[in-house]
Amino acid sequence: MLYVNGKMYQGVDVNHKEVFFDDSLCGTTVDLTFRLWSGLEGGGAPTAQEHRIARADLAWLDEKVDDFYYLASMVWQTIGELESSDPVQHELRRALDGACHCIDWSEPGSEEFYESVHQADDALNGSIDSMDKHSMIHVYCVGHTHIDVAWLWRLKHTREKCSRSFSTVFRLMELYPEYIFLQTQPQLYEYMKEEFPDIYENIKKMAEAGRWETDGSMWVEADCNLTSGESLTRQILIGSKFIKDEFGKDVEYLWLPDVFGYSWALPQILKKAGIDTFMTTKISWNQYNRMPHDTFLWKGIDGSEVLTHFITTPEPWNEKDSWFYTYNGKLLPKTVKGMWDAYSEKHMNKDLLISFGFGDGGGGVNRDMLEYRRKMDKIPGLPYVKMSTAGEYFRRLHDTVEHTDQYVHTWDGELYLEYHRGTYTSQGYNKRMNRLMELLYRRTEWLTVMEALLAEDMNRAQQEELTKGWKHILTDQFHDIIPGSSIHESSIF
Repeated sequence: MLYVNGKMYQGVDVNHKEVFFDDSLCGTTVDLTFRLWSGLEGGGAPTAQEHRIARADLAWLDEKVDDFYYLASMVWQTIGELESSDPVQHELRRALDGACHCIDWSEPGSEEFYESVHQADDALNGSIDSMDKHSMIHVYCVGHTHIDVAWLWRLKHTREKCSRSFSTVFRLMELYPEYIFLQTQPQLYEYMKEEFPDIYENIKKMAEAGRWETDGSMWVEADCNLTSGESLTRQILIGSKFIKDEFGKDVEYLWLPDVFGYSWALPQILKKAGIDTFMTTKISWNQYNRMPHDTFLWKGIDGSEVLTHFITTPEPWNEKDSWFYTYNGKLLPKTVKGMWDAYSEKHMNKDLLISFGFGDGGGGVNRDMLEYRRKMDKIPGLPYVKMSTAGEYFRRLHDTVEHTDQYVHTWDGELYLEYHRGTYTSQGYNKRMNRLMELLYRRTEWLTVMEALLAEDMNRAQQEELTKGWKHILTDQFHDIIPGSSIHESSIF
């Protein structure tokens, strides 16, 4: 974490190496303080937990050179994604070649050199703008940082991960007014409220301005195989109540991108909670079988149906025919084009959703991604790439499904993940204690309500105190804690 004059300013990490300072600091003495954490061992052969700052520089940004770098990079990568038979590829080649010929390479670093790069930037922008971009495909982008409440770190470290990542979001929002960020899991918000109140107040301001999306429904992204139906219900009840009380917003969808399979009871629970949309990517990790559909109706045990959507964003290093998708998307021509190529419901829907940003302490979205999005949105041969909330996308998807004349498929049964099977059995003691706590709280709530009814005083139901306990249980049901897929230290509070 970087502190400027004693105040939290921005997270600095391998994905966020640039820090932009406000013009008001010009001509002043500035105190920069860095707080670093070396990390914990995550298993395997022990390694030295050491990080070194090798170099730090102050620099002035030439905005036109910066613009040319990002635009030329995106044009070059787009050329590589298009077929040689595509006339757009040849137009882009011609535009990039012409722009590069403007650059005077005789004295790199001279004023003449930079002036020639400015000319190249004007030429490339002019060429791209003169091309008519026509695409039926729209990619809706929402910034995100998937933060495991515990995994290769303890719960107390998660608080600090959030503070760094969220501070970085604020800095980027100052630079990019179109930037919209989504953060799920109310437990993370409660951590900020308790330990970093300034960050929490900024979150509330951005949420009110429509730039910070609070949704996802559950208290944490919980395991859905080992927990009881009552616990799944409480995840939604307590999670949605927090968002309503703190942000004045009703939740719209269940966001569980990384959970190891999904109970057949979920559609019924969601429908009764007033939630009609579910999103994940994890089923794409199946060992043997690819799910046949990416947008479909998921039918529960009682016949309840919720619209379900799988994000199909590939990792940049994926093979072309891979069905391994990610919720930590990188905004690149290969990924925005690749997610359309992989999508199975092309006949019905031309709009896709990408959540982009580095997760698990990687700091979320970086400046590169936001610049890339701006450039890709204007480059022909690619889908339109616009910022959005996930809620806006899902509302649009509902409208598409409701009005299509195409058949909408239904999945009737659990969404089983052919992977991570050890999560059903490992750390059995913790699993048993979880079940005992569920039963204990059921009995305790029943007894306190009976006491309150007999005394004709509902204050004696002690619901506030019991809710605190429920939050503890729900947090321990996070999808890396109760399955036993996290380090030993994550069980030490």
